[in-house]
Amino acid sequence: MTERLSPKRSIPPWPKPLPYTSNILRRLARGWKSWFGLLNEWDFRIPLGELNLLGLPVFLVNSPPLIRKVLVEEVDQFPKHPYTLWILEPLIGRAIFSVNGEEWQWQRRLIDQAFQVAELKRVFPAMSDATKALLDRLELQKDNPYIDIDKEMTLVTADVIMRTILSRPLGGGEAIKIFEAFARYQRRAGRALVLRFLRLPKTWVQKSLQKDANIIREWILKAIEDRLEQHSRNPPSHLNPVDLLDCLITSQDQQTHRSFSKEELVDQICFLFLAGHETSASSLGMASWLLAFSPKDQQRVREEVKEISKDRQPNEMLRADDLRHLKYCVAVFNETLRLYPPVGFFIRERSQSETTLSVPNGEKRRCPLGALLTLSPWVIQRHENHWPDPQAFRPDRFLEDKERTWMRDAFLPFGLGPRKCPGAAFAQQEAILVLAELVRRYNLSLISGHTPELMSRLTLRSVNGINLLLQKAD
Repeated sequence: MTERLSPKRSIPPWPKPLPYTSNILRRLARGWKSWFGLLNEWDFRIPLGELNLLGLPVFLVNSPPLIRKVLVEEVDQFPKHPYTLWILEPLIGRAIFSVNGEEWQWQRRLIDQAFQVAELKRVFPAMSDATKALLDRLELQKDNPYIDIDKEMTLVTADVIMRTILSRPLGGGEAIKIFEAFARYQRRAGRALVLRFLRLPKTWVQKSLQKDANIIREWILKAIEDRLEQHSRNPPSHLNPVDLLDCLITSQDQQTHRSFSKEELVDQICFLFLAGHETSASSLGMASWLLAFSPKDQQRVREEVKEISKDRQPNEMLRADDLRHLKYCVAVFNETLRLYPPVGFFIRERSQSETTLSVPNGEKRRCPLGALLTLSPWVIQRHENHWPDPQAFRPDRFLEDKERTWMRDAFLPFGLGPRKCPGAAFAQQEAILVLAELVRRYNLSLISGHTPELMSRLTLRSVNGINLLLQKAD
């Protein structure tokens, strides 16, 4: 019989920051497997950090006014760093996430147009079908001693993306091939960044990423070519697109009159698949683990869901309008994003001219042209100056007015400002539906001896899975 573990403290485990070292090579060596190794314990206390990384000025920006300056007020002066494009280019090409300037602007207009047409209510049935498929898989595993919920969340989020973008469920065979390629790309991309800091040639290091990227891109390309062939025989209606791919194909920028080419569609779909499946899988896996860690919060979510569904049949799925009433479930998900943000680091570059970085204590630093600025949701959202009990799991903080002042500039799992993730509302709808249906049907419990071993690469993932005991809820 699997032993259930009852947690005795309110602070869930996390990879503790390492002691400070001034040795840059040692710090890079610590970051070889996980970008957490680049951090040290002081980073969670200071408003602004600075170091020289083999001739490159690097700043760690933690002060909310500075965060706002970089991401909102002077966003054109702090574009995405070229390393962002460099790490992701083999996989997502020149998709919206990693480009700047006019190239980003027209892409963003088209992406926003596509998401507006493929509105949340329209994609909800596909999300619901994918969630039902998850519940069916869990039912088949009811006699297992534990469930790797990280694996299941990876499957359901990929299934959601497949159904909403391509209008078909994810097949088991293709899932294994694609997930393995993503995992390898993540591992190699993290190491590639360290090698780039060491000045190894871009083209040489990118070759290590190309093989796995090609597996994913060829899979996406085949789906797009099939759809374009269908369109050549039967042009889609601009008023009634089938899915998000249709919306992307038919969107046209009103300023430039451009639409996405086939190659650009591959770039955007690869990015949406990476962002929509990898980041959501990360946050849903950790949210499930936190609910098992805190049974009282789990029960509170369950009672909230039961109240909404009390007049329904037991197997009847939640509806789109139900989700806006699940305020505590939303708070749990937001607290998960605070403690375990899927993307732990954003990097920017100072462009056009040098500037001065000032923080509230009066400290000022010269920021030269070409400097690299790191804004880390992982650090900012656990910073002791921004959040009361920063390491504690307290979903109520997102329901209390007195703490909402911090959320403006110190809560950024989806970024801030013009470059905030366009799929944030999509991700939240998906997450709340999956969590609510899961907790509605199952009691989630921790398993003795198992703690997720978290690593930060492109996204935050557990290298040893997230094993939980699931038992039917009363």
